[in-house]
Amino acid sequence: MSEVPDEPKPAPAPAPPAPGADYPDVRSAADLRCSDVDRERVAEALRQAAGDGRLTLTELEERLEATFKARTYGELQPITRDLPQGPYPVPGGNPAANWQAGRPGAAGVAPVAGAAGAGVQPPLPPSGGPVRPSERITSVLGNEKRQGRWEVPARIDVTSILGEVVLDFTEAVVRTPEVEIQTSIVLGSLTMIVPEGIDVRIDEGTNILGERKMKLREPVTPGAPVYRVRGFVLLGEVTVRPPRDKRRSLLGH
Repeated sequence: MSEVPDEPKPAPAPAPPAPGADYPDVRSAADLRCSDVDRERVAEALRQAAGDGRLTLTELEERLEATFKARTYGELQPITRDLPQGPYPVPGGNPAANWQAGRPGAAGVAPVAGAAGAGVQPPLPPSGGPVRPSERITSVLGNEKRQGRWEVPARIDVTSILGEVVLDFTEAVVRTPEVEIQTSIVLGSLTMIVPEGIDVRIDEGTNILGERKMKLREPVTPGAPVYRVRGFVLLGEVTVRPPRDKRRSLLGH
């Protein structure tokens, strides 16, 4: 008498969630997790806005930090709300044409019509206009200062002889991913005021009885501009520091 094979047993039902388990409460597409690609698209839009003069260096640094900390589309959306691209689209919605192909376009530009090109954005125009290639700042027995909303060229040549030069980048407009600062300091000083998170690199150079002080303490924000400081210092000083806390200044600290 032949044996009857055992019938396959049904797969066990999935275990119910453990009591008290903390699971995300997804109520809309804005609660879904965003990806690295989404964050990089927003970061690129911010860099373009800074190059157009829409964002200061401080605003760029703050928004880049928020971008790379964002976990959901809801956290990513407000970062570009006041820019021409508008809020970043959420999955399943009606993405704005400005965000098609993963890069922001010019606001108010109609899509290109045609059989093969329907709904496709035209090429982006160059951002921000021409960038000043260089600027020379010389201080001899005097003071020179750049502050407020000033446009930073790709290269700055600083000469300070028994003088003082202050470059305040807090509200500066930076159109290039890298800025070179060439120094010639003799019995003088150069002070760079830079928001925390900006990548400032003091390269090796001639330093004779001088000082080079780096007072930035926070980690570099991804995508922030790079400042390269080169040159020589003779009986002088180069200082890179963050903006002073206004509240502490009012308290006299």
